[in-house]
Amino acid sequence: MHRRKIIIYSQHLLSAELVAAIIGYANEDIIQCSSIEQTEELCRKIDADLVIILTSSPLLGGRNIIRQLRGSGHRPEIYVISWRHSEQAVLSLLECGIDQYMTFPICMGRLKAKATLSNNNLTRES
Repeated sequence: MHRRKIIIYSQHLLSAELVAAIIGYANEDIIQCSSIEQTEELCRKIDADLVIILTSSPLLGGRNIIRQLRGSGHRPEIYVISWRHSEQAVLSLLECGIDQYMTFPICMGRLKAKATLSNNNLTRES
């Protein structure tokens, strides 16, 4: 069975650990990153299946980080979990290429269901 690779980016270790605990399964490798540069580097080195970003600020800063995260060819799903933003900011994130936008406080069941759905799609494609 394919071990899914999930990268979680957060400047706050506790937040990343909480999300990892919510979505954690026995058949996954979860890697936590504390900088967006580290996240980009890991995405270049490994074929991550899912990238979870626990802030929207790096994505709204003008750099096209999504292109860096997806690299050439491989297309991991990208989820952003952040505090509420205006409708225009959310549309901007979606237009950048993120797959899911969720807000804090996070609904644990919804996050787990989305990650599981992502896992089921991967299993069907493998």
